[in-house]
Amino acid sequence: MEHLFQDRRITLGDINSVYEALFLRAVTSFEGYLEDLFLSILKKKTQYPKSRVNLRMTPASNDALMDILLQGGKYMTWLPFDNTEKRAKIYLKDGRPFCELDDGDKSKMKSITVIRNAIAHKSSHAMNEFVRTVIGSQSLLRGEKKPAGYLRSQIRTGPVQNRFEVYIFELARIAQALDIK
Repeated sequence: MEHLFQDRRITLGDINSVYEALFLRAVTSFEGYLEDLFLSILKKKTQYPKSRVNLRMTPASNDALMDILLQGGKYMTWLPFDNTEKRAKIYLKDGRPFCELDDGDKSKMKSITVIRNAIAHKSSHAMNEFVRTVIGSQSLLRGEKKPAGYLRSQIRTGPVQNRFEVYIFELARIAQALDIK
């Protein structure tokens, strides 16, 4: 996409839309992973060593489990990540594996969620939170102070990586940390 943009075959608006769409897709896929893993653990389809993960309840059936988890709602929210941690602490001893993430990973998840919200909601509150939480005091070009420009901006030179690539790598690494070891 960057080459198409450099060759003037697509517009700045086009490439920004691509970055935003891909970021939203990655974050919603990660949320789906959190839900799938959580349900798999509770349904005993994923087995962790007992020293790591223990259930605090055994559901009578899959329907009963979903009724309990949804609590009358239509879906469960997994981000911000503290939603996942709170749910895990209720149903899993010490909330593991979800509560094993360190503060650095939790901080990355917060930034990812704030970026997602700024893209998805486009409200002044979401944008102010993006500027306050993600941009902070960083010295950036004007175009990099909005979610798409921020994601496109180069963060590493060897190898060349933009922030989008770094965040996607972090999501994959966090998913791997939650997996069976």
